[in-house]
Amino acid sequence: MFGFGEHQAVQNATCPCCQTPMEDKGEHGIRMGGLTGMLGAGAALVGGQLAEDGEEAFEKKLAVQVFVCPQCQEVSFKYRGGL
Repeated sequence: MFGFGEHQAVQNATCPCCQTPMEDKGEHGIRMGGLTGMLGAGAALVGGQLAEDGEEAFEKKLAVQVFVCPQCQEVSFKYRGGL
């Protein structure tokens, strides 16, 4: 669900800066926090280097649809869920 580059149905967006149609880069997960550092390393060790799905249990992620303007490189996000 929160992987990188997972594509849903293509959506349309217009650049707020130059009004050019933006490119839909798909749904991505943005890490907002969770266990890191020594505590995160300890949890991974105890969990036996958990797989991608297990890592999400330790991290807080926000799902967003990413749009990029091909003209001015403006980046836009649309909230899709998470946290």
